[in-house]
Amino acid sequence: MKSWFVLGSVAGVLLGAGPALAETWHPMARSQNNAFMAEVDTVVVDGEITSIQIATVSLKGEAGDYSHTVETFQFRCAAGGWRTAGIVEHGADGAEAGRYPEEGSPWEQTRPGTQPTFIKAIACDGARANPPHWPTIKAFIDAGRS
Repeated sequence: MKSWFVLGSVAGVLLGAGPALAETWHPMARSQNNAFMAEVDTVVVDGEITSIQIATVSLKGEAGDYSHTVETFQFRCAAGGWRTAGIVEHGADGAEAGRYPEEGSPWEQTRPGTQPTFIKAIACDGARANPPHWPTIKAFIDAGRS
C-alpha cells in the first residue's frame, strides 16, 4: 500500500514539474532611438494563428529606467497575413503601466521589406538573431542597451 502512495506522489510531482517558460529576447532591428527585440521562447501557435511579442526599448534612457513597450503581433503563417493584438506599456520601474488591446483588428498582407515581414520570419520560419541575446528586457537595459 505504501509503495502505491509513494509512486503516486512521485508521478504527481513529475507531471506537475513541466518546463519553465524561459524568455529569450533577440535583437531584431534598431533605429537611431530604439531597439526592437523579439521574444522567441514564447511564440504561441493556436490553430492557424501564430503570436509573438516584440519589445520597443529606448536606446537613450537613463540607467535604471526600465520603461519599454511590448506589442503582440499575430500571423497567419501560410496565408501571409498579420495584425497587431495590442500593446503593453511598462513604466520606469519595469512594471506594467498600461494595457491597450486591439482585439479584432483587421488582417493585413505582409509586404516585402516591411517590419511585419521580418517579424513573420522569426515567428513563422524560425529565423533567429546571432548573440548576444538577453533573458529579460531589464538585462538588456542593465547591459547598456547595446
